[in-house]
Amino acid sequence: MLPVIACVLVAVVGSSTASSSTVVKSKLTAAARTAAAASVVTLHNIQFHPSVVHIKVGGRVTWKWEDADIETPHNVTSIGSKHFKSSTTKMTGTYTVVFNTAGVYKFECTIHPLSMQGRVIVQ
Repeated sequence: MLPVIACVLVAVVGSSTASSSTVVKSKLTAAARTAAAASVVTLHNIQFHPSVVHIKVGGRVTWKWEDADIETPHNVTSIGSKHFKSSTTKMTGTYTVVFNTAGVYKFECTIHPLSMQGRVIVQ
């Protein structure tokens, strides 16, 4: 049984062609574009995950509340010199902002400012 599996593995590994690598590159490029266009930040365990997000101009960030199980409300409040519209205070749901101008946008939860701070870096 083992020699058959080894032959199949060699046949599969040895059969890559230029067209299959082109398809893989195409899928990776599409995935990279999607990642640059949208990011998700969770509000969990009284922290932002991740706390720093990199996106391209025109991209969006969605904040997703995940602390309802510990009955802890949060908000996403824009601070610093570059501003975006802040969210309401809540325990569940999402909030999305589209960033059309390059820059560094700082944010925090005003209820938990010591443990919940972050940045959106738009390039």
